[in-house]
Amino acid sequence: MPRPLFPRWQNRLLLGAALGLALTGMGQMPIFSRYYIADVPGLGWLGEYRTTAGLHLALGAVLLAVLACMAATWLTAGRRRPRLTPAGRQRVVLYGALAVTGFVRVLQNGSWPLLAPLQVRYLDWAHLGLAMALLAFALLRGRRPALAGTGSGAQAGQGGRL
Repeated sequence: MPRPLFPRWQNRLLLGAALGLALTGMGQMPIFSRYYIADVPGLGWLGEYRTTAGLHLALGAVLLAVLACMAATWLTAGRRRPRLTPAGRQRVVLYGALAVTGFVRVLQNGSWPLLAPLQVRYLDWAHLGLAMALLAFALLRGRRPALAGTGSGAQAGQGGRL
C-alpha cells in the first residue's frame, strides 16, 4: 500500500482549523449572545468579540500554514504527484477564495483601509457565502478524494484530502 502524500495529522489539523474557523466566524456576528448560547456555562467566551476575533485570526493563520504546506508537498512530489480530482479542484478554489477574502478583510482592518464601506459589506458577504459554500461542499461531496492515483499502485483517496 503506497504511503499517503499528506500525513494524517495534517488532515486532522486542517479539519480542526476549518471547524474552529466556522465557530469563531459565527462569533464575529452577535448570534451567540443574541440567542443566549453564550449564557450556557462554559460557552461565555463565544459572546466576547475580542476573544472570537483573536481566535479567528490565529486559526486562519493555522489554516493558511497547513494549506501552504500541503500545496508545497503536492507541488514538490515530482513523479509521485497525483492529479487533482474535480472534487480536489473545487476544494482548492473554495479554500483559496476564502483565504483571499479573509486576507483582504485583515488588511482592511489595518491602518490603511483599502475598500469603501459598501465594498467591505460585499467582501464580508462574499466571505460568509464562501464559508457556507465550503460547508455545503463538505456535506455533499466531502468524502470524495481530492487526489487521484497516477495509475501504478496509487489508489484514489490514498493521497488524503486537500
